[in-house]
Amino acid sequence: MPFCPECSYEYVEGTTFCPDCQCSLVDKLPEQRQENNIELVALHSLPGIVYAEMVKEALEKEGIKSVIQTDNLSSGLLIKGSDAAGGVCKIFVDKRYQKKAASILNTMMDHI
Repeated sequence: MPFCPECSYEYVEGTTFCPDCQCSLVDKLPEQRQENNIELVALHSLPGIVYAEMVKEALEKEGIKSVIQTDNLSSGLLIKGSDAAGGVCKIFVDKRYQKKAASILNTMMDHI
């Protein structure tokens, strides 16, 4: 099965190009680098999943991987908005990128 070397998605036989990453597929993925020393740190809390997803997308565009932790209200009731009373989300990033990620978040969300 062919794989995309960028997103690691596996395609059916006969496919030669990843439409998402715009690159040629390979027969085997390269060995994954082991990053054993990742320490996740929380950035400033956000008032809902919509804001968190916007920040996550901006971080990914800068090459910073992140994880969103939703509150019980949003995840349990499948509420997706910014105005659920008490709804809070946290974004976690690798500590090595904390300053850059915090700067991006502050630029985007300095009004809240």
